Amino acid sequence: MTAVGSISRVTDDGAPPSAEPPAADRLAPPRSPFDEGDFFRQLVANTSEGLLTIDEHSRILFANPAIEEILGYEPAELVGESKMVLIPERLRPAHAAGLEKYLRTGEKHIDWDGIELPALHKDGHEVPVLVSLREHSYKGQRIFTGLFRDISDRKERRRRFEAVFNNTYQLTGLLEPDGTLLEVNRTALEFAGVERDDVVGKPLWEAPCFAANEEGRTVSRTGVDRASDGEFFRDELRVQGANRTAVIDFSIRPIDRDGGKPQLLVVEGRDVTALKRRERHLQVLHRLLRHNLRNDLNAIHGFAELLLEELECEFESGGAGGAADTASLPADRADDLCAYAAEIAATATELIETNETAKELAGATLGGERPREPVVLETVLAEVVADLRDQYPESAIAVTDRTDSGPTVAAADSRLRTVLEEVIDNAVRHTDERRPKIEVDVVATETDVAIRVTDDGPGIPEPERTGIFNDEPITQLDHGNGLGLWLVGLVLEEYGGDLEYESTADGTGGGSCVTVRVPRAPDERDDRVDGDADAGDERQEQN
Repeated sequence: MTAVGSISRVTDDGAPPSAEPPAADRLAPPRSPFDEGDFFRQLVANTSEGLLTIDEHSRILFANPAIEEILGYEPAELVGESKMVLIPERLRPAHAAGLEKYLRTGEKHIDWDGIELPALHKDGHEVPVLVSLREHSYKGQRIFTGLFRDISDRKERRRRFEAVFNNTYQLTGLLEPDGTLLEVNRTALEFAGVERDDVVGKPLWEAPCFAANEEGRTVSRTGVDRASDGEFFRDELRVQGANRTAVIDFSIRPIDRDGGKPQLLVVEGRDVTALKRRERHLQVLHRLLRHNLRNDLNAIHGFAELLLEELECEFESGGAGGAADTASLPADRADDLCAYAAEIAATATELIETNETAKELAGATLGGERPREPVVLETVLAEVVADLRDQYPESAIAVTDRTDSGPTVAAADSRLRTVLEEVIDNAVRHTDERRPKIEVDVVATETDVAIRVTDDGPGIPEPERTGIFNDEPITQLDHGNGLGLWLVGLVLEEYGGDLEYESTADGTGGGSCVTVRVPRAPDERDDRVDGDADAGDERQEQN
């Protein structure tokens, strides 16, 4: 009776099977299709890695042909020589002592699985090689075989990488996905006032720069967690250095080598302390000027208008209760006084408008980065043109849309309205004709849309174009006075667009054309936005 779960087997003659099959039934080991001795000789002769065998006395017993490619010696030149011919003179005592100690104690003084060492080429220069060693015996003799790989290219790439890594002005480090620091560049070490061994092998949030305050620890740890999940992390952070604190643009970028989870993380910190300080100073200055200047200009403007009204009333009425005083003034003198008051009021109005433009300019430059979003150009342009027609009823503003059917979607934001308003308003106000004629053409390509604003005015003087329409240096004589075009240029630069100017005459007057180029929204270049059916109503419209 057999136990439950067991299987009893018998042979055909009823006998249990033997533990070993008969010798005739056992399978013979597979035979090699090659002559083993010849096969391995060919294998060693044709490998690209160098093979070198020495005995206990460092005498070279064998060298394969690849040694010549790496170190310049033919194998026959080396056999019978001491291995010391391949070792730089300064390292020979250490090599001899290391082999002697190993033969005596069995203790290895280097990593036999792979160590980078300099080898001496036949022509005298050193070659960086990766060497792995094995001991074996042959006919009762202890021998040692080394496998040599030329790593000159790898060392050169590493040298170049380290040159870039250590000489960048940014604080840079390399992390394991768990946040352990693998490498830190010189800039970061000098800022923190530490040595490499003080931080390598430790978590990022324990490095002195980040461990100095709770915010640093929290943000750095959060960044590692999110980057290790494959997300690019970026934040602004104040860190503590050896001699100062700094505000850094802090980021951690995952590096995915195998198409899966991140294998490494790159951490960077760009010192923006001076930039943030200037930004704060500009914001304070902007608030003070905007508040104080606006209030004072409003007061001047109000008093100027009151003065003008009083003067006009006095001169028209002959001076009620003071006729003798006003009547004694010559007519041209009275006109001069009224003209002075009117000029004060007009100048105050212009300064108030300039102050408002400065406010928008500060908002555009100090407001931080703004994400671009799809904006229907025709809708914004129609609103701007309608407002300017109301503001300048004597003007003739014609819009011609030469784009394809349907609205054109630009990659911009709410400031696109200010851009178009400034350019078209500038054309209207600087045209001397009593009835200014402004032509606005809209032309789209696959990548951008151009809005060409053409006028029949005197054109923009060349000094006024400096720094706005070209890269010429700004001087006391050559510079643009209008803040509006500066604002337009800054906004378009942030969009990735452009601002161009050309004279429509001979360059001395007779009209000009200002072109605004704005990138089209990437997802909308081929697929037009639905809706906004009335956005193109301004096409071919003449006032």
